[in-house]
Amino acid sequence: MDMTLTPEETRQRAIDLSAETMGELIAFWGFKASMGRIWTLLYLSSRPLPADEIATRTQLSAGAVSMALAELQQWGIAERAVLPGERKRHYRAETDVWGVIRRIVRERELRLVGRSVQRFTEAVQLLEAHLQQHPDDSDSAFMLQRLRGLLSLAQIGYQLVESFAEVGLFTLEPIRGALNKAKDAR
Repeated sequence: MDMTLTPEETRQRAIDLSAETMGELIAFWGFKASMGRIWTLLYLSSRPLPADEIATRTQLSAGAVSMALAELQQWGIAERAVLPGERKRHYRAETDVWGVIRRIVRERELRLVGRSVQRFTEAVQLLEAHLQQHPDDSDSAFMLQRLRGLLSLAQIGYQLVESFAEVGLFTLEPIRGALNKAKDAR
């Protein structure tokens, strides 16, 4: 560690390290790394920041900052802050991190898992209808059994994601229940 850094340089270095890390984490989940970098800067700032300062401190272009701020606001992760006497737009981070995560899970992951439940249900219904007409089709019966397992797993996943989105907690009870049913079915 360089002891010749000024307090401002030290703080900026800590922000840079943290912002880069959050950018990597958020990119892993399918968001733009710039969103993570900007949110981290805002989160670690003791005051709302204008877009030009955000661009300077994150080393992002004005256009990239503008687009990322718009997305952050859409997700409810950042908001405009009105400062008396200031003409520039200032921004601050949403600080309820668990609330942000729950909101994203609710709006993104829950929709994805819900779609998988819907499509597995359609596939099960398709095979069930087929087997009513062709009860001796052993390949379709085998597929139906496997698809019912996938549907059950998707339904459990939906319950877990929904539970997390609502209360911020995962419970393993649906998994335990499914495992017990599978064990009893043997």
